[in-house]
Amino acid sequence: MNSHVNSATCLDDVLLSEKLPPLVLFAFVRPELLKEVLTAIAQQSLLPAKIIAFIDGPRNVDDKPLIEECISLLEEFSTSISMPVDIVTRRYNLGCDQNITLGLTEVLSSHDSLVYLEDDTVPNRHFYDRMCRLLEVYRDRQEVCSVSAYASLPAELDTKIDRDFIVSNRVFCLGFGIWSDRWKELDLVNKSDQYNPFNKFYKIPATSQTKMTMINQFWLEKNQQTDWVITFTLAALYHHKVHIIPTTSFTYNIGCGHSQSKTYKGKEEAWVNARYDAEFCPNHLPSSLELPSELSLILTDLELTDHLLKQKNLWLNPSAFLYLLKNTKSFNSGVILTKLFITRLPLMLRRWRSGLPV
Repeated sequence: MNSHVNSATCLDDVLLSEKLPPLVLFAFVRPELLKEVLTAIAQQSLLPAKIIAFIDGPRNVDDKPLIEECISLLEEFSTSISMPVDIVTRRYNLGCDQNITLGLTEVLSSHDSLVYLEDDTVPNRHFYDRMCRLLEVYRDRQEVCSVSAYASLPAELDTKIDRDFIVSNRVFCLGFGIWSDRWKELDLVNKSDQYNPFNKFYKIPATSQTKMTMINQFWLEKNQQTDWVITFTLAALYHHKVHIIPTTSFTYNIGCGHSQSKTYKGKEEAWVNARYDAEFCPNHLPSSLELPSELSLILTDLELTDHLLKQKNLWLNPSAFLYLLKNTKSFNSGVILTKLFITRLPLMLRRWRSGLPV
């Protein structure tokens, strides 16, 4: 990867484009959350020129009044601050993943970039301005796939940061920006719902960041579920892309514990909004596009096997066990892998007898 120093070192020095990207907002059956997000958008230091809002179709009759309430909120918002809001409603329920993937594809077919929010992601007042400037800085850097407003850092890097942004090999979608050419290169709209370019979870390159992506993909495969963010992360990783993420979040997740939340169904975990700062206005950019060494280094055999062993209820089927064992270079790692395979064998056998994927 070409890692030359960026021409811009501070976002304050970056000129905004005359044509600002649309703010693309996805909402569904959570009008009370959408209302908070719209309030935050109205308070932005730089207002979007236009919002494009996607609302998925109803799953049942109970969804219809909630969808209508979301539409009304968007219409009232457009009138109250004189901002165009294009509302795209789906006739049928596509599901979260397909609605978002298709919606982003539709917008990026006629715009060269966009800024993304969901109805559970509240931006601080600097969000849109900073995202627009980031999109300008890295517009011509093809190795940069996305820019994000959400911070999530591994412990190895936590005390070694002296910039407002770092280079990452994981996507964080709680407020992000992307360009049309990068999205089209990944071509997710034409991939299967469970697309994994590495084929199996245990073949994903595991670093301090992507080791949890590997575990997330394990559960998606075994439960035959989908998650567009995990798919996005894997596709970008496969194409050797990086992402620009902040060291402090300037978006806040309010979806935890909501009855309609897909990912954060339970009580909010301490880490979710731990790095949020309502006044944070990030400025200083990374000096190069090289990943920090703490993020780029592949886990050692022992680190990976220890990580897998610590995952409650995770098992290895024979194919996973043999693949990892074949690629293990240390005796201790082989012992841990064998322990994991044997001790979790009853879990796998119970699933196999129940006709579930193993």
